[in-house]
Amino acid sequence: MVAIVAGAQTAVTPLPDGGWRVEKTGGIEGQYAAAAASAAAITGDFVLRVTDLTAPNSAIFGVSTDPSASDGYADIDFAAQFYGADFYVFENGVYVPPTRAQGGVAWIVRSGGVLRYRIGPTLAGSSVARTVSGVSDPLWFDCTIGRLGGAIGVRFEPPGAWSHGPVRPAARLNIGIGG
Repeated sequence: MVAIVAGAQTAVTPLPDGGWRVEKTGGIEGQYAAAAASAAAITGDFVLRVTDLTAPNSAIFGVSTDPSASDGYADIDFAAQFYGADFYVFENGVYVPPTRAQGGVAWIVRSGGVLRYRIGPTLAGSSVARTVSGVSDPLWFDCTIGRLGGAIGVRFEPPGAWSHGPVRPAARLNIGIGG
């Protein structure tokens, strides 16, 4: 499990599924100056799942080569945003159209140097919003939240760390096999 560490004006607490709740606890409403990042970078493939816990929210999250660069969003190399009911993609602080409906769960997945932004309740049921090739640097989870009291659920792991696939425990079925 890759730990998420509180930065400026945030609180981080564990979630039952092995993820982390990141909440903006201070600062000015609407100002992106509340940050949190992973305790370590992932050098290879990864799955990042971010859930909007306080819709409507105002949170920008993604992966970065240097999460200590700032508490804002311009230095997050590959980012997505939950803003109300919308989902936006930002790369190095620049908006990349089009805007989509957010649906409450976003995924950023790197596989073999290809990074995909996805939207949907499960990874298997998600749709690709954008694909970027040639992404090979070690990357850290990085985020900033604008809404005071706004919170996101974060899980950032290599693909093999997701037991039974990347789903929330509530979505799992326990089916006994008997004879």
